[in-house]
Amino acid sequence: MRYAWVAAVLLVGSLQLARAWDGAFVYFGLAALAGFAALLLARLVPAGLAGLAVVVLAMAGGFLAARGASPERDPAWVLLDTVPRLLTAARPAPATPELLVPGLLLIVGVSTAAVLSVAKRGTALFVPALGAAVLYVSAALLTTGRADRHGLVALALVVLLALGWLVVDRHGPVLPPAVLSTALAAVTLLAVVLPANGFEPRRLVTPPVTGIAVANPLPQLAAWAAQGETELLRMRGPEVPVRLVTLSRYSGASWEAASTYGPLGVVDAPDLPTGGKVQDASVDLRITGLRGEWLPGVGKPQAVSLSNAMVDPDTGSLVVADGLEPGLSYTVRGVLETPADTDLAEASVPSEATRYTALPRLPFTLGEYARQATRNARTPYEKAVALEQVVRLDRRPDAEAPVGSSYARLETFLFGNPGEAGAGAGTAEQFASAFAVLARAVGLPTRVVVGFQPVPEQDGERVVRASDATAWPEVYFSGWGWVAFDPVSGNGSGPSAASKREVLNRLASTTATPTPTSLPSVPPLVQPTAVRPDEVAAAPAGESFPFWVFTPVLLLVGLYVARTSRRVRLRAAGPVGAWHEVLDSLQLAGLRPEPSRTVPDIGREWGEAGARLAVLVDQAAFAPRPGAHQPSWPLARQVRKAVRRNASWWRRAVWAVDPRPLFRR
Repeated sequence: MRYAWVAAVLLVGSLQLARAWDGAFVYFGLAALAGFAALLLARLVPAGLAGLAVVVLAMAGGFLAARGASPERDPAWVLLDTVPRLLTAARPAPATPELLVPGLLLIVGVSTAAVLSVAKRGTALFVPALGAAVLYVSAALLTTGRADRHGLVALALVVLLALGWLVVDRHGPVLPPAVLSTALAAVTLLAVVLPANGFEPRRLVTPPVTGIAVANPLPQLAAWAAQGETELLRMRGPEVPVRLVTLSRYSGASWEAASTYGPLGVVDAPDLPTGGKVQDASVDLRITGLRGEWLPGVGKPQAVSLSNAMVDPDTGSLVVADGLEPGLSYTVRGVLETPADTDLAEASVPSEATRYTALPRLPFTLGEYARQATRNARTPYEKAVALEQVVRLDRRPDAEAPVGSSYARLETFLFGNPGEAGAGAGTAEQFASAFAVLARAVGLPTRVVVGFQPVPEQDGERVVRASDATAWPEVYFSGWGWVAFDPVSGNGSGPSAASKREVLNRLASTTATPTPTSLPSVPPLVQPTAVRPDEVAAAPAGESFPFWVFTPVLLLVGLYVARTSRRVRLRAAGPVGAWHEVLDSLQLAGLRPEPSRTVPDIGREWGEAGARLAVLVDQAAFAPRPGAHQPSWPLARQVRKAVRRNASWWRRAVWAVDPRPLFRR
């Protein structure tokens, strides 16, 4: 019974800690059983020596697993370096050998100490409880409290610990309940309050930041279109677009990607929060022909199985500094923002997203063209739908069209005369860029994504070819996140075709091609039109729920468990324990008798039950009769009820959790 209880406590604590890694539950569950190997070894050698042997073997295994990251270093340095590596890795950390070592060694040490501590009969169950607390606090700090957002695991551990003291260890020495309740409260505060107040152990080490000088990848679309059926990568998972890189800065000459990247989950939060409706997606990817530093992913990445992957937190673009190599296999888990059409119909856009609306030296023709195209639109969503339709009308995709996304190239694409190179024709680069620039001109936050369109599954795999490469624009809506539009065909991911048709039917005038204004004196600069105040709403705060409010509840649960544990032990102590229950009741009611008074004298004050219990107490103390039936506990309950009836209402309200009896000797 004792070992089963210890195994349950260790498994709960270990699986909680495993949430700081991605896909490490099996490893941590097995590590939790390492202490039982020490128990078997303790039958041959002293327990201390057995525990030391298991720990030394675990450290040797950890060194062999982690030495690949630093083969030239000595074993002690390699093991010590695993902690900084973990604190600068992605969150959750990939389940690679060098990143698993710190967590597995911690569990092996806790498991060995916990199992060997209960190997001797009559020992207290304090060490397993302390070990579970250490694992829980470690998980809370490594995940900043996200591993147990609702406190369910903490509640499960409290219940398991209570069962240990109430059932498993009823007759052995125990930690005083007052100390136990204080320890539980301290652990709860440490695990909840520290992450809630921004304590981040990763700040103790400097995370690596990778600087990458990357050219604008949009011109590569024409080259990929020319390569046609050339295979670039393979994937397993849902049929979703594969994102290669997101471009958010526009200089007027080209789009630019972020230049610095950090470990996933360690870098700061994105400048615009994720939408309120999301869908999880996980895909397995294998690079076959794709080159460069950009790492394909899906949605907003949450975890990557590569330890050297870096991310731009604002756009979710992934890179590997060493570049892609054929045969590279990995798993990406991300979230896709999936707002409903009705959510977008009345959605607003944030006013502070100036980075995504900046248009340096915007030509007047483009700004006026955007205003004419959206003059009848009521909401940001209607503006986006109208611009998608306008960009697509009378223009055709052409893989051989001139590349570029500058103002001059976009003016040729939109307004060029027939026969002019690039007039009314372009790749996805021109379609997506024209939409994004025109949308910014009327105050919509936009960015451009380079990636690959969804491909059907064949023989269990999805083969992504060069001809599947494309680009699409995205618009940010407050509360719903980034929404994709498709100015090339209008049938891509994002709002449904029915929703767009409904908007276009209301905006019949937008189906006509706007005419660029020609003035005798064209102003050199036109700033984008600001969104009306009634269309602007602040972005959601994104603050997590303050789970520290559950701390008083957990403290009350701890006090109740401690009081119940005391009553169970008093009940097992016969008449003397029953009399201590009476004295506890008197203390709770504020009626502490003088030490000089005798037991019969006090018992007679509470009726026949008190007098009979006093007789049984005297007999048990001075003339015990082995084997005699002494129904003392029912008498103690009757006295307790009588005492409670005489107590004030506020004492009765806190009767079950009042900690004062825990301190009475």
